[in-house]
Amino acid sequence: MVVTRHTSPCRVWTQSADAVIYLDGILRITYTPAPRCGRALLVGELDATNIPAVAPILAQTGAEDTLTIDVGLLEFVDMAGLRILTGLCRDGAARLTNIPTGMRRVLALLSEAEADDLLPDCA
Repeated sequence: MVVTRHTSPCRVWTQSADAVIYLDGILRITYTPAPRCGRALLVGELDATNIPAVAPILAQTGAEDTLTIDVGLLEFVDMAGLRILTGLCRDGAARLTNIPTGMRRVLALLSEAEADDLLPDCA
């Protein structure tokens, strides 16, 4: 096991098999392969500046099996980021875990029908 420090005061335990599949100045995505359900950990900020690069990576990573996307360490997600994440869930390519309170609040602002479609599939 390796302890990875982040800018926030929490520590994340990662296995040595983790691979960084995306890295820019504000977002890091690591991937842990697993049979039938790999795990992607998003750390930092997901917004319109990195969506064009991140969207195909997440879609391709979850293409064979359902991808578990851990969003617990995202510090910021704009609507473009939320749209990509929930779209992957709606398509059955991914499911979200560790959804932060702020992201849940944004989902609650959506119309009731949209929120019902998004949250249960991704929780």
